[in-house]
Amino acid sequence: MNQDADQDFIAAAMPAFISEAGEQTQSIESLLLELEEAPDNRELLDSLFRCAHTVKGSAGIFGLHKIVEFTHHVETLLDKLRDGEVALTPEMSTLLLQCNDQIKFLVQTATDDAADSGDQRDLRADLTIQLRAYTEGIAAPAPAVSSPGDSPTSLTPGSTPAIATWNVSARFGPDTFRNGLDPLSIVKYLNVQGKIRSMVCAVDTVPSLVNLNPETCYLGFTMELESKATREDIEGAFSFVVDDCELDIRAPESPEQKLVRAIETMPSTPRLGDMLVSVGAVTQNKLTEVLTDQERAATVSAGERPKIGNLLEANAGVSPDVVEAALKKQQKARETNVSEENRYIRVQADRLDAVINLLGELVIAGAGANLLARETRNVALIEANLHMNSLIEEIRNGTLGLRMVPVGETFSRFRRVVRDTASSLGKEVNFEIIGGEAELDKSMVEKIADPLMHLVRNSLDHGLEPPQERLAAGKPSMGRLALCARHETGAILIRIEDDGRGINKDRVLQRAWNRGLIEPGIVPSDETIYMMIFEPGFSTADQVTNLSGRGVGMDVVRRNIEALRGSIKLYSRPGKGLQVDIRLPLTLAIIDGFLVGVGKAKFVLPLGSVVEVIEAGGEHVRVDPTGRHCVELRGAVLPVVRLRTLYSIESGLPDRTSVVVVNSPRGKYGIEVEVLLGQQQTVIKPLGRLFRTLRGISGSSILGSGEVALILDVASLGELVTAEHTSVA
Repeated sequence: MNQDADQDFIAAAMPAFISEAGEQTQSIESLLLELEEAPDNRELLDSLFRCAHTVKGSAGIFGLHKIVEFTHHVETLLDKLRDGEVALTPEMSTLLLQCNDQIKFLVQTATDDAADSGDQRDLRADLTIQLRAYTEGIAAPAPAVSSPGDSPTSLTPGSTPAIATWNVSARFGPDTFRNGLDPLSIVKYLNVQGKIRSMVCAVDTVPSLVNLNPETCYLGFTMELESKATREDIEGAFSFVVDDCELDIRAPESPEQKLVRAIETMPSTPRLGDMLVSVGAVTQNKLTEVLTDQERAATVSAGERPKIGNLLEANAGVSPDVVEAALKKQQKARETNVSEENRYIRVQADRLDAVINLLGELVIAGAGANLLARETRNVALIEANLHMNSLIEEIRNGTLGLRMVPVGETFSRFRRVVRDTASSLGKEVNFEIIGGEAELDKSMVEKIADPLMHLVRNSLDHGLEPPQERLAAGKPSMGRLALCARHETGAILIRIEDDGRGINKDRVLQRAWNRGLIEPGIVPSDETIYMMIFEPGFSTADQVTNLSGRGVGMDVVRRNIEALRGSIKLYSRPGKGLQVDIRLPLTLAIIDGFLVGVGKAKFVLPLGSVVEVIEAGGEHVRVDPTGRHCVELRGAVLPVVRLRTLYSIESGLPDRTSVVVVNSPRGKYGIEVEVLLGQQQTVIKPLGRLFRTLRGISGSSILGSGEVALILDVASLGELVTAEHTSVA
């Protein structure tokens, strides 16, 4: 690129810089005002530093030396504030606000040198002197502007920054090349800042050569960078692609930092010793010994008991930072208990269940009253009933909300289980909880705890390998086990995921042949083979241990989940890990439903799964070569379930039918119906024993007219419609 082209690029990009820098200076002002209320807030200080660093780095690429030089002095003071070397005072806050005004002025006049009058230069010089006075003689090196993200680090004379190994992951947006940016230059710059120990490119988004667009960026990488640079220096290298890049920079944690983080994220525990034992900072035997020493010291000193934290530091070798984190957690729990103890009342579960049962009857009665009101065609009566049903819906949501609790409370119980089990097996495990704030009916949370416990222990025992085996396979010595939860179309998805061996498909298949579960020589689909482990008495363990091997447990897991109208699926990647997905309804009581009719039968679809309704039934439904019914939807083939065929309903094919398009774990499909009866609240009633094995049905409901409607199980119907043999559909 020649000099004229450079000038054209800078001229074209300058308005974008001015706009972005203006937003950053506005953020600096807001953060400074917030800091006056909380001067020790590290998060605000970090955000303030990043804003100033972004302005400086962006100005560097445009050659705006006045902005770079002045902002560098501001950045130096902010860095000392973050390190705690100086404290924020009202006078310093005023100075920083004045400096921000000057940065804002320099940004606004970036293209007009004449606007920078002598008075402004004198003011800038005075502000610089005041900034350097606060930094007490720290030399202000000339800022380098030749490299992106260059950030001189303030160091005390004679000090040397420590070398750290940073894990840097970046995925660039598709318009990176079109915006004139080159990811390779960032990699080269980082290699100058330190030494790239390893680097792996992400190729999962690269299309085939036929579909590859040379102007589109598909690049991403993960690297280990050994450098003396700070996090801000590394972030600065990406400052010009920040809008076109997903960036994650992680520094390795020390053992003490890991313990502190574990304490901060664990559920509140009133006793300090219990917290330290739970995270592995001290053993139970050592804690007992320290408590005995505390009692002995109290006896000797006539009742004056030494602090347990001091004894743990002195006699058990617990880091002061870890003890301090546990004390803060304990104090926070006490303050929370004091402030919230009057906000809660205890109610017996059976009383709450009785209220919900009565609420269900109220919903049915309200639907009946609404039906009668419509038959009278009295407008005032219809409006009154609509208002009443609206209030019933609000009462329903509020009452059901009383039974909703975060699943994270259940997930947190497994921390100790994972720690103890991994220790007994000689394995290293990093246990993660993701999405613990997702809520689920309390009765379901209690019933899902045991199946989750068994699946977690199964991953620890069968899935994750010992450290030596993992290293030999090219994996980190520490395994990963994650419990995740998230809401998904009217249900909750709970996922147990590990990066271990996965399921040995051949071994499972051989055991299935040996036990007669599958005819010898027949090889079904991978999914069918994996689901064999849920058969009663099935086990692939060579020997029985205190954890597994008897073939008892996995069949109970599936039975308990299905009893909650849920489903379980396995996704195995041999040598890479296993993913177990459990889908459960959010509540067992009342749902929003979409009522449809086929012949004289009525069916209810969970409203959250309904996508759209199309008039494409009847003669529009075709049969494909595999025997499936399907329709064309916007140029794509949509498989269809015909309820009258599936359940042998006596009904002639009407002139007009509709197809309700629904979402399921296996994708979208259609359900052909004859009548659309609209949305309504649905009280879920359990099915009798005779009907529990009916495919595609999860429950029943009583309509306002007194009729019984069957509630369709969208997930299991989706399995039917996507199966290889769907003649029943």
